[in-house]
Amino acid sequence: MSNCPECGAEVTPQMKFCAECGIRLVHAQSTVSYAPSFEEDDNGATGTGRDNAPEGAALIELDQVEGTAGRRMHDIGDEMVTVGRSPESAIFLDDVTVSRQHAEVFRRERPEEKGFRIRDAGSLNGTYVNRVRVDSVDLRNGDEIQIGKYRFKFVYT
Repeated sequence: MSNCPECGAEVTPQMKFCAECGIRLVHAQSTVSYAPSFEEDDNGATGTGRDNAPEGAALIELDQVEGTAGRRMHDIGDEMVTVGRSPESAIFLDDVTVSRQHAEVFRRERPEEKGFRIRDAGSLNGTYVNRVRVDSVDLRNGDEIQIGKYRFKFVYT
Protein backbone atom coordinates (compact mmCIF):
# COMPACT_ATOMS: atom_id res chain seq x y z
CA MET A 1 0.00 0.00 0.00
CA SER A 2 1.26 3.48 -0.85
CA ASN A 3 -0.13 7.00 -0.97
CA CYS A 4 -1.24 9.15 -3.91
CA PRO A 5 1.33 11.91 -4.55
CA GLU A 6 -1.47 14.42 -5.26
CA CYS A 7 -4.01 13.94 -2.44
CA GLY A 8 -2.39 11.40 -0.08
CA ALA A 9 -5.14 8.75 -0.41
CA GLU A 10 -4.11 5.11 -0.09
CA VAL A 11 -3.51 3.39 -3.44
CA THR A 12 -2.50 -0.13 -4.40
CA PRO A 13 0.17 -1.03 -6.98
CA GLN A 14 -2.58 -2.37 -9.28
CA MET A 15 -4.37 1.01 -9.48
CA LYS A 16 -3.66 3.14 -12.55
CA PHE A 17 -5.63 6.16 -11.25
CA CYS A 18 -6.27 7.48 -7.74
CA ALA A 19 -9.86 6.77 -6.67
CA GLU A 20 -9.93 10.00 -4.62
CA CYS A 21 -8.52 12.68 -6.96
CA GLY A 22 -8.31 10.87 -10.33
CA ILE A 23 -4.62 11.57 -11.00
CA ARG A 24 -2.75 9.03 -13.13
CA LEU A 25 -0.48 6.94 -10.93
CA VAL A 26 3.06 6.01 -11.95
CA HIS A 27 4.31 3.34 -9.56
CA ALA A 28 7.79 2.99 -11.06
CA GLN A 29 8.89 6.42 -9.90
CA SER A 30 9.62 7.54 -6.38
CA THR A 31 8.24 10.87 -5.24
CA VAL A 32 9.08 12.95 -2.23
CA SER A 33 6.37 14.97 -0.55
CA TYR A 34 6.73 17.84 1.86
CA ALA A 35 4.03 18.84 4.30
CA PRO A 36 4.99 22.05 6.10
CA SER A 37 3.89 22.50 9.68
CA PHE A 38 2.60 25.89 10.69
CA GLU A 39 3.71 26.72 14.20
CA GLU A 40 1.67 29.10 16.31
CA ASP A 41 3.29 32.48 16.84
CA ASP A 42 3.17 34.50 20.06
CA ASN A 43 -0.30 35.87 19.25
CA GLY A 44 -1.78 32.39 18.92
CA ALA A 45 -2.32 32.70 15.16
CA THR A 46 -1.07 30.06 12.81
CA GLY A 47 1.55 30.78 10.19
CA THR A 48 -0.99 30.63 7.38
CA GLY A 49 -2.61 33.92 8.35
CA ARG A 50 -5.78 32.64 6.71
CA ASP A 51 -7.88 31.49 9.69
CA ASN A 52 -8.33 28.18 7.82
CA ALA A 53 -10.39 29.96 5.14
CA PRO A 54 -9.21 30.13 1.55
CA GLU A 55 -8.44 33.68 0.41
CA GLY A 56 -9.56 32.98 -3.12
CA ALA A 57 -9.64 30.29 -5.71
CA ALA A 58 -9.21 29.73 -9.41
CA LEU A 59 -10.22 27.34 -12.14
CA ILE A 60 -7.29 26.35 -14.32
CA GLU A 61 -8.36 25.15 -17.75
CA LEU A 62 -6.67 21.89 -18.63
CA ASP A 63 -5.39 20.92 -22.05
CA GLN A 64 -7.87 18.65 -23.82
CA VAL A 65 -5.27 16.12 -24.99
CA GLU A 66 -2.91 15.49 -22.12
CA GLY A 67 -4.57 17.11 -19.11
CA THR A 68 -1.76 19.59 -18.54
CA ALA A 69 -2.50 23.00 -17.13
CA GLY A 70 -1.69 26.27 -18.79
CA ARG A 71 -4.35 27.41 -21.24
CA ARG A 72 -6.39 29.83 -19.11
CA MET A 73 -6.87 30.62 -15.45
CA HIS A 74 -10.17 32.01 -14.13
CA ASP A 75 -10.13 33.71 -10.72
CA ILE A 76 -13.01 33.12 -8.34
CA GLY A 77 -13.53 35.96 -5.88
CA ASP A 78 -16.24 36.67 -3.34
CA GLU A 79 -18.97 36.97 -5.96
CA MET A 80 -20.70 34.14 -7.77
CA VAL A 81 -18.96 33.12 -11.00
CA THR A 82 -21.24 31.90 -13.77
CA VAL A 83 -20.08 29.35 -16.33
CA GLY A 84 -21.81 28.78 -19.64
CA ARG A 85 -22.21 29.36 -23.37
CA SER A 86 -23.89 32.74 -22.88
CA PRO A 87 -21.59 35.67 -23.70
CA GLU A 88 -22.73 37.23 -20.38
CA SER A 89 -21.19 34.33 -18.41
CA ALA A 90 -18.11 35.18 -16.36
CA ILE A 91 -16.45 32.06 -17.82
CA PHE A 92 -17.57 31.77 -21.44
CA LEU A 93 -17.27 28.27 -22.94
CA ASP A 94 -17.88 28.09 -26.68
CA ASP A 95 -19.15 24.53 -27.08
CA VAL A 96 -22.57 23.23 -28.13
CA THR A 97 -22.53 20.68 -25.26
CA VAL A 98 -22.39 23.57 -22.74
CA SER A 99 -25.72 25.15 -21.72
CA ARG A 100 -26.12 28.93 -21.82
CA GLN A 101 -26.32 29.02 -18.00
CA HIS A 102 -24.49 25.81 -17.17
CA ALA A 103 -23.03 26.13 -13.64
CA GLU A 104 -22.21 28.54 -10.82
CA VAL A 105 -19.14 28.59 -8.56
CA PHE A 106 -19.42 30.56 -5.34
CA ARG A 107 -17.92 31.04 -1.88
CA ARG A 108 -19.85 29.47 0.99
CA GLU A 109 -21.64 32.27 2.86
CA ARG A 110 -21.90 30.97 6.40
CA PRO A 111 -18.76 31.23 8.60
CA GLU A 112 -19.02 27.58 9.69
CA GLU A 113 -19.07 26.48 6.02
CA LYS A 114 -15.83 27.85 4.64
CA GLY A 115 -14.70 27.15 1.11
CA PHE A 116 -16.25 27.07 -2.34
CA ARG A 117 -19.13 25.21 -3.93
CA ILE A 118 -20.19 24.43 -7.50
CA ARG A 119 -23.84 24.14 -8.48
CA ASP A 120 -25.26 22.89 -11.78
CA ALA A 121 -27.72 25.49 -13.12
CA GLY A 122 -30.09 22.97 -14.71
CA SER A 123 -27.83 22.13 -17.64
CA LEU A 124 -28.78 19.44 -20.13
CA ASN A 125 -25.44 17.59 -20.22
CA GLY A 126 -24.51 18.01 -16.56
CA THR A 127 -21.60 19.22 -14.48
CA TYR A 128 -18.96 16.70 -13.40
CA VAL A 129 -16.57 16.87 -10.45
CA ASN A 130 -13.90 14.16 -10.42
CA ARG A 131 -15.81 12.33 -13.18
CA VAL A 132 -19.04 12.15 -11.15
CA ARG A 133 -22.15 14.07 -12.23
CA VAL A 134 -23.19 16.51 -9.50
CA ASP A 135 -26.04 18.89 -8.78
CA SER A 136 -24.18 20.80 -6.07
CA VAL A 137 -20.99 19.91 -4.21
CA ASP A 138 -18.27 21.50 -2.06
CA LEU A 139 -15.00 21.89 -3.94
CA ARG A 140 -11.66 20.69 -2.59
CA ASN A 141 -8.23 21.75 -3.72
CA GLY A 142 -7.29 19.72 -6.82
CA ASP A 143 -10.84 18.74 -7.85
CA GLU A 144 -11.28 18.25 -11.59
CA ILE A 145 -14.39 19.88 -13.03
CA GLN A 146 -15.74 18.98 -16.47
CA ILE A 147 -18.31 21.07 -18.30
CA GLY A 148 -18.89 19.95 -21.87
CA LYS A 149 -15.53 19.31 -23.48
CA TYR A 150 -13.79 21.71 -21.07
CA ARG A 151 -11.89 20.44 -18.03
CA PHE A 152 -10.69 22.58 -15.13
CA LYS A 153 -8.65 22.02 -12.01
CA PHE A 154 -9.93 23.82 -8.90
CA VAL A 155 -7.14 25.38 -6.81
CA TYR A 156 -6.97 27.71 -3.82
CA THR A 157 -4.91 30.81 -4.50
